[in-house]
Amino acid sequence: MKNILFPTDFSPNADIALNYAVEICRKISGNLLLFHAYSVQLIDPNMPAEIYLSAYQEEEKSAKERLEELSKKIIDTNKDIDGQSIFKTEAVVTQGLAVDEIISVIKDYKIDLVIMGTHGASGITELILGSSTASVMEKSPVPVLAIPSNVTYKSISNIVYAYDDIKSCLPSFKILLEFAGIFNSSITLLHIIESGSNSEEMNKKEFAKIKNTTDYEDISLELVKEEKVIEGINDYVYSHDVDVLAMAIKKRTLIDKIFNRSLTKKMAYHTRIPLLALHKI
Repeated sequence: MKNILFPTDFSPNADIALNYAVEICRKISGNLLLFHAYSVQLIDPNMPAEIYLSAYQEEEKSAKERLEELSKKIIDTNKDIDGQSIFKTEAVVTQGLAVDEIISVIKDYKIDLVIMGTHGASGITELILGSSTASVMEKSPVPVLAIPSNVTYKSISNIVYAYDDIKSCLPSFKILLEFAGIFNSSITLLHIIESGSNSEEMNKKEFAKIKNTTDYEDISLELVKEEKVIEGINDYVYSHDVDVLAMAIKKRTLIDKIFNRSLTKKMAYHTRIPLLALHKI
């Protein structure tokens, strides 16, 4: 991993996520892209074009100034003992819908990891509108690390990878190994065995194969019996010392999106620790 994208809406939540982006860039001596997408709502269709253009120009100017402030804010944390910059920074402002613009920037700048804050949602808002972070998780071709509003940065020592099918999780797991290697984190593969399932032995056998095919040493398996998956994951995370919860997400049809929200997208609202969304391939 080398190129880190930090989309921001300049909210307090985003400021918290910035701490993670900076510290990860320090670890990998990478490139940090500070990004903001702006848009101006056309309220009156009869508004003169010059006024509308002026509004866009003001939004763009304001966004660039605020990104510049962020750049200055992290200068002191971006120096080694000799006063040299540890990682490179760049600021980009575009006009358009935030989620669409983020996906474009990921492709244009060859981004390896997106780090952003999440506001969360509830009830019908969660079901229909979701959040920008959850939408980016679903559309992004690269991992997305979502940072909740109530956390403070600490080194990522313990990662829990909650999976549904151990065989299909392998491609995503390989990506997780790269992320975990930044911190030499321990990785726990967590599977919730719902009532009536007899998959315990199969999971143990497949895990043994995974152990034999990787040279990453600090990997373990936890099988937990629980009635509901989300409750099982939450109970495990809150009763153990977990720094990041990782999960895989796959693209679904529109019907699936409406009636069967993905587990990863649900967790984007409910987790109280950073959530790393990976893609099933």
